[in-house]
Amino acid sequence: MENYTVKKVLNNNVIIANWREEDAILVGKGIGFNSKKGEVLSKDKIEKVYIKTTSKMSENYNKVLDNIDNKIVGISEEIINFSEKALNTKLNEGVHISLPDHINFALRRIEKGINIENPFLEELGIIYPKEYEIAMKALKMINERLKVNLPKDEAGFICLHIRAGITKQQVSESLAYTKKISKVMELISKLKGKPLDKNSLSYVRTLTHLNFMIERVKENKTIKNELLDSIKEEMKSEFGIAIKVAMLIEKLFEIKIPEDEIGYIALHLKRIGQY
Repeated sequence: MENYTVKKVLNNNVIIANWREEDAILVGKGIGFNSKKGEVLSKDKIEKVYIKTTSKMSENYNKVLDNIDNKIVGISEEIINFSEKALNTKLNEGVHISLPDHINFALRRIEKGINIENPFLEELGIIYPKEYEIAMKALKMINERLKVNLPKDEAGFICLHIRAGITKQQVSESLAYTKKISKVMELISKLKGKPLDKNSLSYVRTLTHLNFMIERVKENKTIKNELLDSIKEEMKSEFGIAIKVAMLIEKLFEIKIPEDEIGYIALHLKRIGQY
């Protein structure tokens, strides 16, 4: 029988427990309510168990517990738990360190009156829709539970941490990718000669298409374009812009865009700004 002994209560739903002389993070609805240090927990309350896999991870997590408010650490663990359920995947354990550290940093900035701005909020919502939806839920939870008012921009940063937890990349890598995509959309706006409405359906579709196109090209799974000749003939202006857009993508992402894919870019450029 597995016995978990309460070591520290982080909040009503998260505790640190001792298990086989190791510290485990336990998540479950009401698991921490009225729980006392040294108490043996009932297994039926435990929804999720996280065991740190390395001594370095344990050391870093202990630093988090020592330096960050228990409420922040606890809510971070709840966010990780419902993220894993929503995405049906286990996040990289590094997120147990990076997420509470980031939330703590964001709260300290707000306390000091420093604005949190995320210039890539719309792009993040389009490129990583599932992660962004979870991040919005997380933001609402943080603001309600901790009685703070973190801005919507913060959801973009939480989204990046969740994404990094899935891909095992650094947050900076996901942000760098988003910045590159944003540069491409800025070029389209410049070449079209007008600002683009980031909330329009055509903008969302174009950015989504570019994101998946880059993935396809990287994996050598490009799509044959049966309409290519017609596009080149009937959409000369858009195809010319598409070539310039493709050249920037090639430079930023170090890939080669086939002409068939350039044709699809032209189709989206024709639609963008129309609706």
